Amino acid sequence: MSNDVTTFECSHCGNLGIGDGEIRCCEETMEVIEDDPISSTPTLSELLKSVLDMSETELELCLCVMEGGSVTVATLAEQTEYDRSLINRHLNHLASIGVVKKQRRLLDSGGEVYIYTPVSPETVRVQLRREFHQWTAMATAQLNALQREKVESIADPDDGEPTWEVFYSE
Repeated sequence: MSNDVTTFECSHCGNLGIGDGEIRCCEETMEVIEDDPISSTPTLSELLKSVLDMSETELELCLCVMEGGSVTVATLAEQTEYDRSLINRHLNHLASIGVVKKQRRLLDSGGEVYIYTPVSPETVRVQLRREFHQWTAMATAQLNALQREKVESIADPDDGEPTWEVFYSE
């Protein structure tokens, strides 16, 4: 798969597409949208925060797991300035989004401990890509709803006067 991803727009219906090759809509090839000089490339941190709801602390802990191999909460508490409960909460979130694996191990002395191991970078890329596409679909739906609410409030205001309060409430 090529790393050169382009944004496309249909000249007939306005649909947008993202891809690394020709995209068709309305039975015609979509047009390439030229790069906007105002747009900036998101950092990895910004992307992970927006798409996977990953905090800076979680990114740091994820990198520790990737560098350290199999680690426990206690090991990470020794390596970082974070307390065990915070690390545990963040590692559980990282496991739930699929960027680390969580495995229970029984101790010879009794009890148990959870071991966190990294997943392959390709697995993380695939997961991030999947989540990004789902996030994009949901964000697009929100934008479409906002546009629809705006048009409806202009066209048919309750008191005869346009109102914009709809945009400030859930």
